[in-house]
Amino acid sequence: MRKNKKLQQWLSHFTIDHFRERLAHLDALPQLALLGLLSGLFTGAVIVIFLSILDYLSLLLLGTHSENYESLPLYIRLAGPAIGCLLLGLMFWFIPAAWRAQGIGHVMERFSFNQGHMPWPNAIHQFFSVLIALASGLSAGREGPAVHMGAALSSILGVKLRLPNNSLRILVGCGSAAAIGASFNTPIAGVIFAMEVIMAEYTLVGFTPIILASVSGTALSQWLLGEPVLFDATPVELYSLAELPWVAASGIMTGILSAGFIVMAGRLFILQSKPLAIRFSLVAAATMLAAWLLPVLMGTGYDLVNQSFTGELSLNFLLILAGGKLLLTALTFGLGVPVGIVGPLVVVGGLFGAAMGHVGAFLVDTRVSDISVYAMIGMAAMMAATLNAPLAALMALLELTNNPNIIMPGMLAVVSAILACQYLTEREPSVFRYILALRGLDTRHTLISHTLSRAGVIAVMNQKFIWCEHQISLASLKNRLQQKPVWLLYKDTDSEQVCMMPVAEVVSYLDELSETGHDLTILLSEIPSEERLNAVAIDHRSTLAQADQMIADLRNEALYVTDQSHQPRGVITRQMIENYYR
Repeated sequence: MRKNKKLQQWLSHFTIDHFRERLAHLDALPQLALLGLLSGLFTGAVIVIFLSILDYLSLLLLGTHSENYESLPLYIRLAGPAIGCLLLGLMFWFIPAAWRAQGIGHVMERFSFNQGHMPWPNAIHQFFSVLIALASGLSAGREGPAVHMGAALSSILGVKLRLPNNSLRILVGCGSAAAIGASFNTPIAGVIFAMEVIMAEYTLVGFTPIILASVSGTALSQWLLGEPVLFDATPVELYSLAELPWVAASGIMTGILSAGFIVMAGRLFILQSKPLAIRFSLVAAATMLAAWLLPVLMGTGYDLVNQSFTGELSLNFLLILAGGKLLLTALTFGLGVPVGIVGPLVVVGGLFGAAMGHVGAFLVDTRVSDISVYAMIGMAAMMAATLNAPLAALMALLELTNNPNIIMPGMLAVVSAILACQYLTEREPSVFRYILALRGLDTRHTLISHTLSRAGVIAVMNQKFIWCEHQISLASLKNRLQQKPVWLLYKDTDSEQVCMMPVAEVVSYLDELSETGHDLTILLSEIPSEERLNAVAIDHRSTLAQADQMIADLRNEALYVTDQSHQPRGVITRQMIENYYR
């Protein structure tokens, strides 16, 4: 019998209920690692499907895998943006307003204010809308939509498994990392991007599942699609350390350019109150103008960066391309078209960096670094300044160019760009946080809030309690107290308020009663108590941050945790929460 009991106890550790309960604790690393692996595989599969459809559409419409829009006849180039914006407008017109929020900004909002719960209709809409946008030649990237789809899929996986909210937050990071890694073959950049941009925190518990997700998603993508090569960059390095001042100056100029994009996108975002038809018509008209005058500006534009590496583009042309791409991307993104912007901004940075390389070579009468060096560091500087993500930008630069020699000057350019951008955009240095701030949403949280968000209420709740009727006999109450609880809960029949009080006070009161009072009926609300607390219900999947916020908002002193059948499982007081983070 004793062996069977031990076996049953050991087997209980492998149930889904035990799995969920462990995830509420900070030390649930094995469980989180398994979730990270599953998240990476599911996200990688979706990204493979997404990229395969994009590749098919590119072959169907352009006859090539690359964005060779300039080879198309003029009437097709003009018709593409018009038809694309028309289809997007119709999609937006017929779907509810709540489904329209998409992209990295939407993921950040749901992570900060909804504990990582991602609605599936938005992700479905994102999938089809970005396919239309990219196929029609709009100035768009695929990374933002990929992050949205990966985060949403991972979040939905957690919701279907009824996991606690603190693990949903990590799953959103896992999906984001796997999406970046699988899309661009950049697993390290995926990890840093998720923790630097989406989660805005670095934790040891978070690193392990996110790394597993990024590796598994990238590996699946490589196995099914091969290793994509976005940039054809030869291994080059900074020719002389004497160029470092010009590298810093290039970073500062790139930071100014990034600040201009952020402000421009913010000003255009204010116009989203205008009718949908007007906004999307403006985007279509601007893209059609580019298709007529400079068709190379259509699409993401990675081929432009490869051309800038060779130095075959003149200084004036590079500046025109960088300025045109920046304006077109800001207009498309700012007016509400659901597109990614990281890819186009990397292109802008590469073009502007190459231009700064030309200027530097013109200013001195000696040999300097290859133009591709400045193009590469320009890419990292623009991405870092616009997203306020220096490490993610540097890791992306390393993995996309396969050139470790570029990291040292890249670090200087990234820091210079971020300092310049933050000086000019004092409110919010990141374009996504700036847009959220314009909507009145502040995603910055205190250290305590971050700490409490990492654990679930199950990790802290006191399970030594009993639930009693408001009116109970003395004998029945004494019988219940044999369970040796710490807290007693009851629902006041007059006020319908759930109350809780320490059992020690109940025992003291009972000791004062006569030994012959076994048939006495007691009204629990009449028992003298100095620590009687009003309590409200909180779901067992909630985080401690949600519990703390609920106590503050409702001005209650305590909460009782309920399971999926709404039965009490434990109690939490403000003191328990304070003891946790102390």
